[in-house]
Amino acid sequence: MNPLGGHTFGLSPDACQTEIDAVAWENYQRTQQPGYLSANDEFFFKQSSTELLGYTWDEDSNVGGFDEIDEQETIPDTDTFIGNTTNVKMQKWVKQVPVSLEAFRADAVGKRAKIGSQIGDRARLTQDKRAILNTYGEAFSTTNQLTPDGAALASNSHVLLKTGATLDNLETGALNADNLWTDIQSLANQKAQDGEAGSYVFEALLTPFILYKTSKEVLDSQLVPFSGENQINFFDTVYGQVRIAATIFLGSTYNSNSNANTSFHVLSSQHAIQRKVFMGLNMDLIDPTKTANDSWAYRARFLERHFPESWCGYVGSNGTA
Repeated sequence: MNPLGGHTFGLSPDACQTEIDAVAWENYQRTQQPGYLSANDEFFFKQSSTELLGYTWDEDSNVGGFDEIDEQETIPDTDTFIGNTTNVKMQKWVKQVPVSLEAFRADAVGKRAKIGSQIGDRARLTQDKRAILNTYGEAFSTTNQLTPDGAALASNSHVLLKTGATLDNLETGALNADNLWTDIQSLANQKAQDGEAGSYVFEALLTPFILYKTSKEVLDSQLVPFSGENQINFFDTVYGQVRIAATIFLGSTYNSNSNANTSFHVLSSQHAIQRKVFMGLNMDLIDPTKTANDSWAYRARFLERHFPESWCGYVGSNGTA
């Protein structure tokens, strides 16, 4: 092992030799943002662990509605089956920061001690960012993170497993009270894999951070938002416990997909957005006896995967209309 760079006298002489008054350590407040969404959120991500590097699953057809028959008529049989077999592989994320023996011993400003906490912070940041981008950020993509029927998470061409009929959970209206009501109706009317009612209830709204103000005004106003009419806000009185989350990672600064700043997501608790963990964050401090150039090394890694297991209980709008 021959780690190079990282924290050395050559890169940070002030930390090892020259006296300075202070170091401008960065401090972060991202988890204090209103509506902050974390990869550990158990509502927006179905959390589970696995002992295998691959995860394989099928969708289930359900059994369909009951059949109507006459007296002593032969009772029809019903097929029920699984299909659309899909597999994902766990993804590995790593960070290694070498520290030369000289810098390790001559740290005058606490740089070495700070490295561990910075690695931990960036691990949590990476988990949040990738979980969000790999699922909700790819919801409208027709090439990445598809559902088992081969369509985007939000699509007008999903195929019901049992009946072969088409299902549409893609909307286009910009976020406002009327368009949100359209999306909620789409969620409520969404069919299950057997063509019967899925009966999904609106329980959460996820937006890019730029739409957080709009989402709060639409859902939390006592009166109808953006209206001169003195009408009671239906969402506030009927859907008062809806979770409202927002994240900068869905906005165009971090999300390169089309319509990033206008897209939003309407969810039931029965959605199937998964976060499956093979190995949580693990960090080692490797001592110089195990390296070829007399350096210490901080090495951290975690393995997990984020993906939509199915499209059920979910409606996405790209906000273009």
